[in-house]
Amino acid sequence: MKLYKNRSFRTIFLALFATLTFVGSAIFIFDVEARLMLQFLAVSLLGVVLMILAALAFTALRIAIRRWLDR
Repeated sequence: MKLYKNRSFRTIFLALFATLTFVGSAIFIFDVEARLMLQFLAVSLLGVVLMILAALAFTALRIAIRRWLDR
């Protein structure tokens, strides 16, 4: 019960549910090919990974500059 009250868990659950609902409605209601939806999913996951890596690089650069300036 405690896990269900966690706001982060609920947010992730709702995001996944919304994604599955969108994909299901696109395939079954609007007759979009499943292969095309899989390609969209792959591209969007690649974009998210690239954004995460860019944020990681920016954070590492910021920490390095801060340490260099504090000397």
